[in-house]
This record gives sequence, structure tokens and C-alpha cells, in this order.
Amino acid sequence: MKILFIGDIFGNVGRRVLAERLPDLAREHAVDVCVGNGENVSGGRGMTKNLFRKLRKYGIDVVTGGNHSFSVDDNDYSFMNEPVSLRPLNYPEGNLGHGITVFTLEDGRRLGVVNAMGRMFMHEALECPFRKVLNAVNELREQTPIILIDFHAEASSEKAALAHYVDGLASAVIGTHTHVQTADERILPKGTAFITDAGMTGPEHSIIGMKPEGVIKKYLLQTYVRYEPSEDGAMFNGVVIEVDDGSGKALSIKRVYERVSFGSL
Repeated sequence: MKILFIGDIFGNVGRRVLAERLPDLAREHAVDVCVGNGENVSGGRGMTKNLFRKLRKYGIDVVTGGNHSFSVDDNDYSFMNEPVSLRPLNYPEGNLGHGITVFTLEDGRRLGVVNAMGRMFMHEALECPFRKVLNAVNELREQTPIILIDFHAEASSEKAALAHYVDGLASAVIGTHTHVQTADERILPKGTAFITDAGMTGPEHSIIGMKPEGVIKKYLLQTYVRYEPSEDGAMFNGVVIEVDDGSGKALSIKRVYERVSFGSL
């Protein structure tokens, strides 16, 4: 199975990139299934029902989330209960949605997907991602050996620790959240593919998606500044993971980084 994972899809530019390039990229890489992180798709913070449906229309089979999964005020979050819409599974009980799913391909093969969030420099009150992920992986392995984990976390050490913790049990651990694609993709000793961060699909000329002017002002003045999403430049960030169907072990992991020039949409 070939899985395309798309790094944090950011705002209007990220959506246009998917509309313009995702079908061709999926064909070029002979992708069987596509997973994408959509927690920044609504102006850089959160996701709406309409935008969730657009991501699915563009070709994303499973949409994952993160710390901004619930960042849109007065939003109809009923889409969180869709089987292919995930938010971090280690949010406290009582929140809408779920953090694991099994997606069945047309040929009958199954992909298990887990979405979790780190605690270092983020929300330390969350439940332990290590214990929650291990339980989820063990549950999913009863249905399929092919399991991908989107670990939405700030600290590279926490991401690497989780990947080693489930090495040999999950097919891939893909880091998200920092919006900067790292160059450390590899297969761990027991067969789990790992990259610290898949990067961001959105405006290239930005500070992790936002216009530089506002971010610089915040650093200079140390007071509140309302950030605005950048519309300058466009890029696609992600990884393609090839997995052995029988064992669930990763065979390869390859970064995808592409600058996009928009045609007529």
C-alpha cells in the first residue's frame, strides 16, 4: 500500500494547492490512499463542516487534526463524528469526535489511522499520548497490520520517542504541527517509518503560514498582535510511505516538496 500524507493544510492557499495538484500528485506517486492534516484549513485556525467536505472532495480520504481542531467559534462540529474525521484521541472524555479510524480501500485493504497530540510546550493536561496511542494501535491491529499515526506535537524529542515506542507495531509515525518539513525521514529498526514533521501545504512566503509583518511585530513589542494568513507563494509538503500489505512494515518513506504555480481555478 502506498500512503500519501499531507502536512498541515493551511488556509486558502493550502486549499488551492490541493485543488490544483493533489490528483496529479496521487497519480505520479501511484498513491492508494491519502491522509491529510486539516486543523489549519480555516484561515490558519480550525476547520468547518464545509471545508471538511472540500478536503474530501479534493481527494483526502482521512482528515486529521490537532490543537486547533476546535478553534472556530460557534462552529457546527458535527462533522467530527464522521468516521474519516479525526481529532487527537488524548483530548479529555466528553469532547466530540474520535481519534482512531479504519479506512477501507476499494480493493478491500484496510488502513488504520491514529491522531494524537503531544504535551511538551502544548497542552500538558492532555491524557498521556504514549499510553493512548499504544492502546489504539493494539486495537487497530486486530483489524489491519497497516497503521499510520499523525502525532501533532511541538517537541522533536517527543515525536521521536513516540515513534520508537511503537516501532514495529505501527507502519508509520508522521509528525505534524511545526509547519516546517524536516529532512530526517527514515525507517526505524523494527520497520516503522518516521519523519519529525511532514511540513505545511500552504503559503511558502510566510512565517509558518502567517504574514511575516504581524509575527515580527509580536516579537518586537511582546504584545498581542492579530496574525493574518499569508497569500504569498504556494507549496505542497508531504510524504509518501510504502507499506508491505502482509506485515504492515514500512518499505520506504519519501518526502514530497513542491512549489506550486496556480493555473486558472
